[in-house]
Amino acid sequence: AERSGKRVSVVSEMIDIRNRQLAEVTRADDFVVSNKLVSLMLAQASENEFMAAIFNELLDEKGSEIYMRPVTDYVSINQQVNFFTISLAALRRGEIAIGYRRQREDDTDARKLGGVTVNPLKSEKIAYSARDMVIVLAAD
Repeated sequence: AERSGKRVSVVSEMIDIRNRQLAEVTRADDFVVSNKLVSLMLAQASENEFMAAIFNELLDEKGSEIYMRPVTDYVSINQQVNFFTISLAALRRGEIAIGYRRQREDDTDARKLGGVTVNPLKSEKIAYSARDMVIVLAAD
């Protein structure tokens, strides 16, 4: 790359943070201390340039975050609704609905995350309760 005058970014992947000093003495532009999830993310971003923008938004400290919000913020619970309806309601609020968490009737501890569904069928109608939550990507 030097001979051709082209700029090539080199990102070193490290499994062990104790090897940080090695990266600092090499000509690597950056390094990543990774686990399997980070490795998969980097592979996706290298295969699809549009994924990099999504990951940047999700991982930037000022970017969107994942929230669980009451289903009653999006739909009325007096009738069955499909997830497409919830998605549209979230979109009107500037959010992206990615799933839901249904609180089981026999589970009195709302901190438990049982009943989480991500990327649900958009057409399936469900009767939600006031204790159920919608999982959204939102700016705040």
